[in-house]
Order: sequence, then C-alpha cells, then structure tokens
Amino acid sequence: MKTLRKPSKFVYLDFYLLLPYLILCVIGILMVYSASSYQLLDSQLSPAHKAFKQTSYFIFSLVCLGFVYRINLAVLRKPAIIRLLLGLTFLSLFLLPVIGTSVGGAKRWLNLGILLFQPSELVPFILVLYLALAFSKTETVSPFSFQTYKKPIIVSVTLMFFVALQPNIAGASMIFILVLVLFLTSGLSPWFMSLALIGFVIAKRFGTMLLLSLPTEWLPQKFSYLVTRFEVMQNPFIDPMGKGFQTSNAYYAIHNGGFWGLGLGNSIQKKGFLPEPDTDFIFAICIEELGLIFSLGMLFLVFFMVARLLLLGIKANCLYYSYLYIGCGVLLLLQVSVNVGSLLGYIPMTGLTFPFISYGGSSLLILSLVLGVALNVRASELREKQRSRGESQ
Repeated sequence: MKTLRKPSKFVYLDFYLLLPYLILCVIGILMVYSASSYQLLDSQLSPAHKAFKQTSYFIFSLVCLGFVYRINLAVLRKPAIIRLLLGLTFLSLFLLPVIGTSVGGAKRWLNLGILLFQPSELVPFILVLYLALAFSKTETVSPFSFQTYKKPIIVSVTLMFFVALQPNIAGASMIFILVLVLFLTSGLSPWFMSLALIGFVIAKRFGTMLLLSLPTEWLPQKFSYLVTRFEVMQNPFIDPMGKGFQTSNAYYAIHNGGFWGLGLGNSIQKKGFLPEPDTDFIFAICIEELGLIFSLGMLFLVFFMVARLLLLGIKANCLYYSYLYIGCGVLLLLQVSVNVGSLLGYIPMTGLTFPFISYGGSSLLILSLVLGVALNVRASELREKQRSRGESQ
C-alpha cells in the first residue's frame, strides 16, 4: 500500500502576503537608485552603488524569510529559544554604547560587516514572539491580574527603557503602542487599556508643551534634539534653512509631484535639498517622481498586507497564531504610519523607514523576518486544517 507524500510547504504559501512584499521590494530598489544617484554622482561614485547594495540586502532578507518560513513553528514556541532571543536582544542594547557605531550623532547601530544593524528595530519583533507565547499559555480570557502580567510588563518596560536611552524616543513609543495592542488582545479590559492610552496621549501633549516652554539647557545633550523636532512638528517652516530644512523640503517634493509626478529620476528635491532622500524621506521622493496616485498604490499594498494579517488574526482558532498575526500586522502598520505621519508633520521626525522601500538592510531584514513568521503561521494553520479534514474522512 502506497503512503501519500506529505505536500511541500511551498503549497501553503500565502501569496496575498508574499506578492505585495516582492512588488514593494522591487519598487524600493528602483527608488533607492533614483533617490541616491544624484548624490552618489556628486561624490564621484557609481550612481547604482546603493541600488546594488539594496539588491544584496533584498536577496539576503529573502533568504532569511525563506529560512524562517521553512523552520518548524514549534521551535518558536520553546521558552528556551525565546529566552535566548530576549537575552541576545538585551545584551546588544546594553553593549551598544560601548561597541555601537555612531551615525548621525547617535550610537544606535552595530557594524556587522555586511550591514549596519539597529538592535532597536529587532525589539518589536522579539516582543511579538515573546508576548504571543506568554499570552497563549492560557486559553481562557481572565480579568487583569498583575501576577499574570508581571513578567510581560517587566520585560516590555525594560526593553522600552533601553531603546529610549539610545536615544530613540520614537522607537520606544512605537514599542509602547505595540505592547498596548497585544495586551488589549490578551483579554484585558478595554477600560484599563483606554486609560493607559489616554495617559500616553496626555503625557505626550504635556511633554510637548513642557519641552517647548522650558530652556533646552536642562536637557542632557543627547536628548536636546527632541525640542527641535517638536518645534518643527508645530511649524515645519519655522526655520526652512535650519531646523525645518528636511521637513519643509519634503513638503516641496510632495507639492512638485502632484497627482502624476515629474517622472522617474526627475526629482528636484533629491539634488541636495533632502539630505537623506533614500531613507527616511524616500516616500516624498516617490510622490515627487511617481505622483500621488502611484504612491497611494504603494500605501495600499502595505495596508493590504496589514489588513490581511489582522483578518487572519481575528479568524485564527489558535490563540498563539492569533497573537502572532496581530503582532506582525500592528508592527507593520506602526512602521508605515509613523514614517508617513512624520513626513506629513503630524508627529515629530522619527528616523523610521518606509517598509520595504527605504534604503538599508537592517529594517528590510527585520520586516522580512516578521513576514516570514506570518507566512509560517499561515502554512502551519493550513496544514493542520488539511490534516484534521483527512482524519475526519
């Protein structure tokens, strides 16, 4: 009697998630080439230098995505593995002031040779894995008990603290919102979480007023940039040749692009007006060159992935799968929302990249790992459903 061969895991790939990822990464390589070519030529370097590096980052990230997709999901449910990942993350954040590489006046990066890696970008991903495991241990929703949530709170707050010390207040705020959402989905009372969110908003509002009203001398030197960023958020054109140089020129880029854009490669603002047109402000260059309509299509692809992940999280029968889906979806949503929000002046400039489009290996690698986990969860879910149907027949 012949035994049925187990289907390849490739059969269970969710192309609703994979195809937008591939499309955005290819667009990202083209836009990195366009956004960086002028400055590279001005520096007497090859105009395709960063595009080639971005292509190598993409290939490496795709391989890592495939590896995470292929591994047995049970490995990520082992407490020892999660503790190891948390330990390595804590260690990298703790040693960052000593062994870190300074870029833009802040030691947030580790030089791994092939790329500059930012440990703070790893923190949300590791927290999603940790909190999904911690919250799925109980299959019943229970009222808030500090004893139940003590470890997740301590781990989350400690990681946020280390990220904020880098300094990376925006990254710490993003982690706070991600953790808040995961705590809410774990069964905490919406009233409790609403109070926490209201407290966060009030603290942000009064913190902004305090920063703008007091002299900057009382702030430590490494945190003095906060005042400037909040001032620019209040009025991007307050000092268009100084404090508001980046934000005001991002506005000009958006205005130049209109609905249909100036054409690929025809950006004006990338020619020395936007200091980092291929990273934080690449979406402004996308609008300037490709137009608002095409750029909204890029946003649609990201939000489609987010909606897909949240929908899968709502429909999942397993709590662990549900937390992973929702965590990955919220992480991606926060990344794009913070980048576009800071570009438009709704929140202070943050330094967060546009998902899959901005130049840099660290962000692309982490988001690829996030997607790899989500694809793995989906494949495991479909395989379990097929197995249960086969047993019922």
